[in-house]
Amino acid sequence: MKKDLNWIDLGLISYEQAFELQERIHQKCVEGAAKDTLLFQENPAIITLGRGSHDKNLLYSPGELAAMGINLSAVSRGGDVSYHGRGQLIVSPILHFERYIKGAHHYVRCLEQVVINVLGHYGLSGKRIKGLSGVWVNDPRTGTESKISALGIAISHGVTLHGMSINVNPNLAHFATIIPCGIEDRDVTSMAACGLIPPPLAEVRDQFITAFDAMFGTQTAKQTINKI
Repeated sequence: MKKDLNWIDLGLISYEQAFELQERIHQKCVEGAAKDTLLFQENPAIITLGRGSHDKNLLYSPGELAAMGINLSAVSRGGDVSYHGRGQLIVSPILHFERYIKGAHHYVRCLEQVVINVLGHYGLSGKRIKGLSGVWVNDPRTGTESKISALGIAISHGVTLHGMSINVNPNLAHFATIIPCGIEDRDVTSMAACGLIPPPLAEVRDQFITAFDAMFGTQTAKQTINKI
C-alpha cells in the first residue's frame, strides 16, 4: 500500500520565512500531528552557509553581496556554501525517511535519482560523481560536467529538513560570488544553459512529485499552508 504524503508550494518567498514554516511543519511531523510533506519554494537571491561551510568559499563580503541584492544566512543543514535565487526550484522533503528508505546515505542517493529522473523527462542526462553530492550534467557551453542540482539535508528526531535545488533558469552569474559547495574545479549550470526552453517551476514541481512517488512508493496530495 502506498504511503500518503502532502505537498505544499510556497511560491516566491523569503528563505527565512520559508524556513520558519519548514520548522513548524517539521515539529508537527515529529509530534505526529501532520503528514510527511514535500515543501516547494522559490527564493529571492540568498547565499546559505551550511554547518560545514568555510569562509574561503564566500568570495565577497556581506556588504558587497547586499549591494548585488544577495542576502546571506547561516542554516542548519549539512554541507558548505550554496546559492538560491529566482528561477531555481527548492524542494524540502520533511519526512520520517526511514519509513521509506533505510539509512541516510541511501536516502540521499534516492533523492539524487529522483532529480536524475526529472531531468531525463526533459531529455537531459543527469549523473552522480563519486565523492560529490548532487546531480551533474554535461554543460554544452563548456563540455564539462557541471552541477545542476545541489543537495544538503539535516535530520532531527528522525525527520528530515532542507533538501535540494534544481537549477531551471537562475542567474548563473550569482554563483560566481561563492565556491559552490566548496568544489573549486566544477561549474554550475541550469536547464536553460543546457539549451532547454526553461519550463515553468510548477511543471518541474509536478514532475518531481511524480518521480518521488515512483521512487519512494508514496501517494502525494496537495495541501495548503493554512491547514498546518
